Amino acid sequence: MVEAGTTERRRLERDLHDGAQQQIVSVGMRLSSTQRGLAPDSPAHHDLDLAVEALEATIAELRRLAHGLRPSRLDDGLPAAVRALVADAPVPVRVSVTDVRTSESVATTVYFAVAEAWANALKHARAGSVNVTVAPADDGSLRVSVTDDGVGGAGDLTTVRDRVASLGGSLTVDSPPGAGTRIEVRIPDAVLPRERHEGEHS
Repeated sequence: MVEAGTTERRRLERDLHDGAQQQIVSVGMRLSSTQRGLAPDSPAHHDLDLAVEALEATIAELRRLAHGLRPSRLDDGLPAAVRALVADAPVPVRVSVTDVRTSESVATTVYFAVAEAWANALKHARAGSVNVTVAPADDGSLRVSVTDDGVGGAGDLTTVRDRVASLGGSLTVDSPPGAGTRIEVRIPDAVLPRERHEGEHS
C-alpha cells in the first residue's frame, strides 16, 4: 500500500515546486532580522509584521498541498536532494548523507522528515547552526538525525511520525528547553542491496 501510494504521488509531483516552503521560511527569517532593526512603532515595522504573517499562511497552505507529494529533487538522489533543501540556509548547516539504495517510499519519507525538522529549526528554534545526518546502521536500518543549538522546547512532529510509522519506523524528539533539539528517525530494513550491473561478478 505504501509503494502504491508513492507511485500515485509521483504522478502529482509537478503540481508543486518542492522546496518552496523552505525558501519562504528563509525569506521570513530575513524579514524578521530586518524588522529587529526598526522602531516598533514605525510603519515599516508594521508592514513587515503583515508580510511575515502572510508568509506563515502561505507555508501552512503549501504544507497542506505538499503532504504526500514526492519531491522532484529526489530524481538526483537523496544526498543531492537534502543538500539542495538546505542550500540557501540563513544559518550554518553541516550535512552528511550516505548514498545508499532505498525504496522510493523510504527516500520520500526521509526527505520530508529532514524538511520538517529543518523548517522547525528555522522557524521556532532560533538556531545558530544545524547538523543533518543520514546514515545506514549495521542492521540494515536507515537512521536520520537533525540537531540544532536553538532554544529547545519543540513539539511532536505528527506528520513525520505518521509517515515513519507507515514504514514500521520510529521518531524521537529530544528538545529540553534551552538545550537545543535533536530529532531522530529510524526506518528498519530500509537499505537495499546495490543492483548488479552487466559484467559484474560475485
